Amino acid sequence: MSPQKNFGSLLLSHSQSPTKTSLLILAEFFTFKDKQEAKPSRFSMSNSTGTLKVMVVQGRTLVVRDFKTSDPYVKLKLGSQTAKTKVINSCLNPVWNEELTFSLTEPVGTLNLEVFDKDRFKSDDKMGYAFVNIQPLESAARLKQVLKVSSGETTLRKVIPNSDNCLVRDSCIKCVNGEIVQDVWLRLRDVKTGEIELKLKYEISNPGSLPS
Repeated sequence: MSPQKNFGSLLLSHSQSPTKTSLLILAEFFTFKDKQEAKPSRFSMSNSTGTLKVMVVQGRTLVVRDFKTSDPYVKLKLGSQTAKTKVINSCLNPVWNEELTFSLTEPVGTLNLEVFDKDRFKSDDKMGYAFVNIQPLESAARLKQVLKVSSGETTLRKVIPNSDNCLVRDSCIKCVNGEIVQDVWLRLRDVKTGEIELKLKYEISNPGSLPS
């Protein structure tokens, strides 16, 4: 049985300018009943709903693990799929700008993130972890289909920081020229300081593959 979803109230406003037409959809009350964590599942092409592209942009004020600095890299996990960035040597504010790709299946679940300090002669040291719920992206993709949005920039939902996520600040899910995107700053847990910036892009493999 599909989880219940409450799309709440939508306020639409349309503005005309000499250079572009913009459509703004405020979905402050776009809520979800399903808070169950998805179980990892083995990917197969037959049940694919799309692709998640994750741009690991940068880290800020990461913790020291090697004397006065660290050699950080980011490891991502979605279900049974894992990927990691390159190592940035001797840097507490690294810039990766590295895109990692994951196949999406039902249930979508949570993208988990860990930061490590690379060590040559012992196990890599942990530098904190964070996570992002991917369900709102999928629901935004469904809403985009209902609204038939294909051009311009449309805000589909705003996600606010709370105890159930790692957001540093509000994060908007948008449709930009037909693509579902979300920019997030995540606060790392189990460490005193550290934040990671991600840019998420949800690509639908087949419009009919999204669950209703």
